[in-house]
Amino acid sequence: MDPEIFADFIVEAKEHLETIEPNLLELEKAPDNLSILNEIFRPMHSLKGASGFLGLNKINGLAHRAENVMDELRKGTMTTSTVIMDVILEATDALRRMIENLETIGNEGDVETEGTIVKLDAIMAGTYSADDADGSSADVINDVSDDIVEVSATSPTVIVESSSADSADSSIAADTVGVSSREWIATLAPLNTYALNSFGEGHLKDFIDEAKENVENLATGLLSLEKNPTDHSELVNDLFRFFHNLKGNSGIVGYNELNSVTHEAETLLNMVRHDEIPVSKNLVDLLLLVVDVIDELIVRIDPTSGQVHPVDVNTLLGRLQQANNGGAIEMPVGVGRVPVDSENTSTKDKKVDPKLSSEPVAPTIESDDLSVFIDTVKQQQASVNLALEELAKDSSQKEYIDGLFRSLVTIQNAANFMELEDIKTYAQRTSGIVDKARSTDMDFGMMVDLLKQECSIISDMVETAIKDLKKLASDKPAPAAPATETQKTDNVVKQSSEKVVQSASPVKSSPVSEVAKPASAPSSPQASAPKPQAPPTPPKPGAQPPTPAKKDDAVPKSSSTIRVDHEKLDHLMNLIGELIINRNRYTLLARQLEEKVDVNLVAQNLTETTYGMARISDDLQDTIMKVRMVPVSSVFSRFPRLVRDLSRKSGKEVELVMEGEETELDKSVVEVIGDPLVHLIRNSVDHGIEDADVRVAKGKSAKGKVCLRAFHKGNSVAIEVEDDGKGIDPEKMREVAIRKGIISPEDARALDDREAMELIFAPGFSSAEVITDISGRGVGMDVVRTNIKSLKGSITISSEVGKGTRFTLLLPLTLAIIDALMVNVAGDMYAIPLDAVSETTKIEARRLTDVKGRKAVTLRGEVLGILSLAELLGLPNNSAGQDVLSVVVIHDNDRRLGLVVDRLLERQEIVIKPLSAYLGDLKGISGATIMGDGSVILILDPHEIYMMATSKTI
Repeated sequence: MDPEIFADFIVEAKEHLETIEPNLLELEKAPDNLSILNEIFRPMHSLKGASGFLGLNKINGLAHRAENVMDELRKGTMTTSTVIMDVILEATDALRRMIENLETIGNEGDVETEGTIVKLDAIMAGTYSADDADGSSADVINDVSDDIVEVSATSPTVIVESSSADSADSSIAADTVGVSSREWIATLAPLNTYALNSFGEGHLKDFIDEAKENVENLATGLLSLEKNPTDHSELVNDLFRFFHNLKGNSGIVGYNELNSVTHEAETLLNMVRHDEIPVSKNLVDLLLLVVDVIDELIVRIDPTSGQVHPVDVNTLLGRLQQANNGGAIEMPVGVGRVPVDSENTSTKDKKVDPKLSSEPVAPTIESDDLSVFIDTVKQQQASVNLALEELAKDSSQKEYIDGLFRSLVTIQNAANFMELEDIKTYAQRTSGIVDKARSTDMDFGMMVDLLKQECSIISDMVETAIKDLKKLASDKPAPAAPATETQKTDNVVKQSSEKVVQSASPVKSSPVSEVAKPASAPSSPQASAPKPQAPPTPPKPGAQPPTPAKKDDAVPKSSSTIRVDHEKLDHLMNLIGELIINRNRYTLLARQLEEKVDVNLVAQNLTETTYGMARISDDLQDTIMKVRMVPVSSVFSRFPRLVRDLSRKSGKEVELVMEGEETELDKSVVEVIGDPLVHLIRNSVDHGIEDADVRVAKGKSAKGKVCLRAFHKGNSVAIEVEDDGKGIDPEKMREVAIRKGIISPEDARALDDREAMELIFAPGFSSAEVITDISGRGVGMDVVRTNIKSLKGSITISSEVGKGTRFTLLLPLTLAIIDALMVNVAGDMYAIPLDAVSETTKIEARRLTDVKGRKAVTLRGEVLGILSLAELLGLPNNSAGQDVLSVVVIHDNDRRLGLVVDRLLERQEIVIKPLSAYLGDLKGISGATIMGDGSVILILDPHEIYMMATSKTI
């Protein structure tokens, strides 16, 4: 699989899940809101389709089942309930885990989905309740898709045994004319065994299970059609869909006989749908015989070996083709009324309860699919022509040989996607020739003329097919979807689909009638399969299709993407243009100096050019910063689900209020703050919010409230997690810390209330009296502080007993470039982030006083602690004995500290560089920067400096 396509799918899938989950929670509050249902259905449908394109069967199967339930909710045949929402959310959890596995290990991983699928199927059958959480009593209803045909990698369906009366109802009474269908089928000549295309035994078992379900639905539906031959439009649509599903799935696995029979039956039903032929007893008899033949063909599949032992179905095909061409509808000679043999069919002892959709199914293709197909094939044809031209000049160019092979395989896959079997077969045969030649190092100079002829035939076939497909597309009836759905277009999914069609083995996405076979179509039904491993990318990527991953690169690399407004990109391009102009001006100035032009004039021009460069670089920096900024809503969106689950698990009513979701942060910061916020919210719900009866006794609302808000604070962003619970008792914190040996009794008594509350961040600290599956083991809060520190941020606590607690995270807007105050300490230069600097001042040394063993001064009516930065860092103190001290006042949230430095320097914009791993964790240092002269300057961490100062006595 092309790594780029894989990465695009992962990004897209995550976005779909981020849309689905919060809307599910909103739907639970407003179950009758159709617009929310549509907002959920659309991304789930897109996720199902994209995973089907890529052959991700496990994701596809689960998303398909969830989509079916959402579709029933949209139609109003089901009512939204907490029980249903629990199962849908369980499905989204499993989907998220599989997407994460794709990103980390390159496959869906060992995620259990069978239980969830059983529950979803039981919901569709109307037999699921909260007591059926294990899925043991679930009746699974028929799984009917109305859009994309999936081969889902799920467990075999669960069907409850029925009574003998039910079995009798599902059987078909036999006429006495002629032999039975089973007797006639037994006379069909066996054909040679061949291998099916599959992804393993599980894939074929799923194919068989789904095929049997379709056979059951067809048998029941055809009997209903015979009883009601006049008002039959919806029923015929359903029968058409079942045959179409069988045709599509059999085409995927390469079961030629089954594909041919179902295709002709589908065509016959299509004529019925368009009132070209009436429903008659002969029509039903012939289609019932088709159903029996299909059942026999299914039985002949060996899922263990992947082999099939087919029988000759040409006699039946002849009768179907005769009917399709306007001839008489007749049974094969000697066959009477077609019974369903209870000893051989899959309807025995099974209760068939097909849930037939009333939505019309058009036999035409989607315009988007056609557009993607045309664009894909045209692009690959251009690549083929270029490769053949280059090979005619020099047949040893391996990159063009490989590119030719890939383009032919892509045309083959695209044709398979559109069910153009002739083009698929011809392209497969031609790609097989190229593959065999390149694997044997054959001289392509002798093959270029032959390949040009073969590719020309393919081009002619494609042109003919496109004309027919366009005609089919123009005849497509208007869709029956709600207006709210059709008004929106998911461009991201479309773009991803375009890439997928070019490089993946696709799954069909819409019913497509077969085009007429061109005269030049090959008769060979099979050709050598192309090698799965793709060659290296050729040096001219513009003319070549995407390069699939090599075996060594099977696991896709984790990617991080940002969607950028095109106006920002246009502005960046303009700035680059100005930058190039300025660069050229520097070149001109250098030439003028060489030519000894007036130095004063050159100096003036150099100054102007430098100012221009400064303006451009500032604008460039500002634009790049804006490009990297993303709203925190991408993180906040996961927490309504978290609070819902935590409140149900803890038995508390908790409401989450989110504010400032539009606040923007650097993407690198946003990607990391998720885990710390999870820990904070879990603690707020579990430790902060009291039980309902306790809250009522205290005069509070029975429902607790957790507020999650983000807002700008200076040049930083503050994120607060606040609850209206019981608050943090400083005295209890001291007692717990002493009992757990985290701090000595003497040190505990020396702590003020704020410092006592911050003991919660000590490793292993927990004030919980009972360990729950939510929290209470003393892990998490220390991780929170560590993660926030790694982001150059800080976290503080504000709490009042009985009223609640507020955690405040202060984070930098970006981790790349900051404003800093440069200071000189012990002959070295250091940078202090300007965000943490309250002011700079000069203080007379005689004004310093001792307060509890520490230096302090009264500055504008406030007592300010004073500490020598040199002593704090273990450097020589050059300021000792000076009469006037240079002081930088830093703040850590609302706490302030004065740092004595040797000299105050200028304010400067610096680029943050992380310290190398071998330097370890240097206390008080957050990173380094490189100055204009090449020297390295260390950047101080104000929060850690303050923490170091609180334990330092001077």
